[in-house]
Amino acid sequence: MYYVAKVNSDMCAEHKCNMCTLYCPEANTLMFNKDGNTSWVDEDRCKGCALCVYVCTDMLSRDCISMEMVHGKEE
Repeated sequence: MYYVAKVNSDMCAEHKCNMCTLYCPEANTLMFNKDGNTSWVDEDRCKGCALCVYVCTDMLSRDCISMEMVHGKEE
């Protein structure tokens, strides 16, 4: 089990800011969907650093991203 970022797409779409994607240190992990005006996370690439949560919650006071526990893939 480990933590990954989860975006509340409804809340995110209200702001359309795309700021969290600029701070994610892992390439092609946190991306922005222009059609839906929302960010989204590739859970398989997310390292759980929570930098996006800090940007969205602490810097911008928007609370659109949270860290959630997921189970690893079965082998």
